[in-house]
Amino acid sequence: MGCGCLKCETGWKTYAVVLARVLLGLVFLVAGWSKLTGFEGAVAYIASAGLPMPEILAVLTIIVELGGAIALILGFHARIAAFALAIFTVLATLAYHMNLADPLQQSMFLKNLAIIGGLLMVKVYGPGPFRIPYKKCPGNICPDCRAGDCACCRDCKCETCKV
Repeated sequence: MGCGCLKCETGWKTYAVVLARVLLGLVFLVAGWSKLTGFEGAVAYIASAGLPMPEILAVLTIIVELGGAIALILGFHARIAAFALAIFTVLATLAYHMNLADPLQQSMFLKNLAIIGGLLMVKVYGPGPFRIPYKKCPGNICPDCRAGDCACCRDCKCETCKV
C-alpha cells in the first residue's frame, strides 16, 4: 500500500486529477483554436488593449494556448505547460480584466484567478496518472524530470514512490 499521494492513489481521485487537468486544458485549447481560426479578430482585440506588435503577440498567444493546452491535456511535461499557462493567464488578466467596477470584468478576473489556482496545483503536484510518458531530459533540468509524479513523492519512503 502506498502513501496516498497522486502516484499511489487509486479510485475516483485518480480520475478526478486527470479530469481536472483535461478541463483546465480545454479552456486554452478552445481559446487558442478560436484565435487561430479568427486571427484578424484576435489581432484587433490585442490592439484594442494598446499592446505593441499585435500580430506577433497573436501568434505567440496561439502557440502558448494551443501548445500548453495539448501538453496539459496529454500530461506531457505538464508542470512546464501549467506554469507557462499560469504566467500567460496572469498577463492576460492584467491586460484585459482590471476594470473591477464592471461586473463582467470582475467575473472574468475571478475566473482567471481560479484557473491560475488550478494551473498552480498541476505545477506543484504534477499531472497525475494517464499521461504520455516521456524520456527524462539530460541532467533532469525541467521540473517534470526532477520531481517524482507529485511533490509529495520526493521525500516519500513508500515502495511505489521509489520506483
